Amino acid sequence: MADQDRETLKELLQRLASKFVALFSFSSENKKDDEIEKNETLPSSLPPPLPATQSFLADIANAEADNPLPPLPLPFPDPEDIKYANDTEAYTSDKQAAESAVATFTAAAKIRGAAIAQVISKWLATNPYAMFRELLAQPRETMPIFKPAIGPVIVMRHTEVIKCLERTDLFTVDPYAAEMARATDDRSKHPEAFSHFMLGTDRDELYRLDDVILRRAVSRTDSALLQQLARDEAERWTHHAQNEGKGEIDIVPTIAKFVPLRIVSDYLGVHYYGFGEPSVLPGLRGGDSFALSDDLQKVFSFTKIKEAIVPTSDQLFNWVKDAFRNIFNNFNSSYPRYSAFREQGIIATEYLSAYIFALLQYYKTQLLQSNPVPDTMLTRLIKMQLELEQNGQKFEEEITKLLNIPLPPGELARRLSDSMIRSNVFGTVVGAVVNPQEATARIMDSMLRLQDGEYMFLHDSSYEQAVCCAKVEPDSAHYTESLERLRKYALEALRLKPQGEVLLRLCVKDNDVLGGVPLKKGTLVFAAYAAAMLDPEIVQNPSAFDVTRDERLVPYLSERERALEAPQSLIYLQHGYGRHKCLGRYASEITMQESLRAMLRLGPLKRRSELEMDEQNLYAVSLKIGF
Repeated sequence: MADQDRETLKELLQRLASKFVALFSFSSENKKDDEIEKNETLPSSLPPPLPATQSFLADIANAEADNPLPPLPLPFPDPEDIKYANDTEAYTSDKQAAESAVATFTAAAKIRGAAIAQVISKWLATNPYAMFRELLAQPRETMPIFKPAIGPVIVMRHTEVIKCLERTDLFTVDPYAAEMARATDDRSKHPEAFSHFMLGTDRDELYRLDDVILRRAVSRTDSALLQQLARDEAERWTHHAQNEGKGEIDIVPTIAKFVPLRIVSDYLGVHYYGFGEPSVLPGLRGGDSFALSDDLQKVFSFTKIKEAIVPTSDQLFNWVKDAFRNIFNNFNSSYPRYSAFREQGIIATEYLSAYIFALLQYYKTQLLQSNPVPDTMLTRLIKMQLELEQNGQKFEEEITKLLNIPLPPGELARRLSDSMIRSNVFGTVVGAVVNPQEATARIMDSMLRLQDGEYMFLHDSSYEQAVCCAKVEPDSAHYTESLERLRKYALEALRLKPQGEVLLRLCVKDNDVLGGVPLKKGTLVFAAYAAAMLDPEIVQNPSAFDVTRDERLVPYLSERERALEAPQSLIYLQHGYGRHKCLGRYASEITMQESLRAMLRLGPLKRRSELEMDEQNLYAVSLKIGF
């Protein structure tokens, strides 16, 4: 056997062993429920584990038992072993046996990994908080994170979740990258094109410059503008509900949907229109079709659509939702609607890309002719592009100072090209509607639970106090204080039941930074920020409603590229943490605050329905509230 072939076989076995054998398996080394009850004291602020018949860990154990692994393959035979010196047939036979054992183990490991992933997916979709409570109740020394022998990992404790989100060199957002890249240029047409949006990359040379650019275009200094937009839209819907005379509002398709859509339209600059309503695009109205841009088709491939559309509110919302679902929630290829969701996501990406580019072309023409344009993220990026062309050296010096590294020649211009502006606006818009809609619905659901006494409240954090804050008028001396308290009500309501529950990460290097548990490259990691916000190790009285909590604000790169960024919270993780802290966090918090304020000003509220989610438990469908 050739030396090269022998080394290849050895490397194969090593990779397989690394991939499929963990330091500890739940089945063998994590304590069973009855052992925990006998030997461990559970945190007093968490309920005891569920009965075995309703246990996540029991389901995992059953999945492992139902999908046994064969014995680990023996080491590959060494052709230099003296026993093969005069017996090549024996070596060949042993080698074939080893190869067969590896193939058998690999196949069984794949089946078990899929079974474990299925159990995790089921619990995330149906009862995530019971799963988190059960995992948090395990002794830290035996389960700092949940790591089965084979399958995805769940990181549930606060310290480890923060570490996972901080260590972008070890745990990356690569799972999202491929579908995000659909909004970028086709490299077969534009070989020098970038194929990333910053939420889908952790490579410093790609992420940092885009981050600086976009955080100049979306800034916390816009709070007054955002508040006015959110308040106007929220109150438009509450007034509409009052005028209908039914004494009821379904918050999901009204306030929760349209307040973030208003932000997308009037702040990000991707407008929607009523059907037949004149649009900014000359000669076009809401719902009209128009030809795909020749300039765009030179760099971007359309595979599903033949013409573009000026969207109505429903069309824009559906594009955003379909693109969001495909990028962030459509990973299970065995799900019956996987292919349909992928198709819808691609179609939505093409419609959004075509429309954003048409707006970009129009507003750039207006700016070049010195005509007034609305102040939006889109027009700010175009202005940066034009400023760079007119006064490049000064602008580049400002950016270089923030990054503290020299930029390659022409790099800033490439990042402010029409293509990058288009894809960056696309990425921002896709994240700006679906999550805020669900967040608003969950906030109101939690507030109704607070009103009904389902949550213990501390430090005068009652529902009645929230109503008092909402009724404070702008001319009151306590107005600013009341708004801040409403913001905390929204954050606290969402801490108890946040939109989504986990962030997906990919382990890209062997490491043991999460509680000392060794993880191998290629491991899929669920960073359960919803569990972290309920972790009694860090969050005192985690099941109680308390708007006086210390947010534990910490700066992030405040001495560098995020010098203008507000500190981030260690307690409220709904908008992420670290590098990928939500770009739209300021808009989102104001949206939640103003939506809550408008609802509480309706008068006494009463639940008319439970919060209804879609079949995958991913998106809010309905929450009817009487007033």
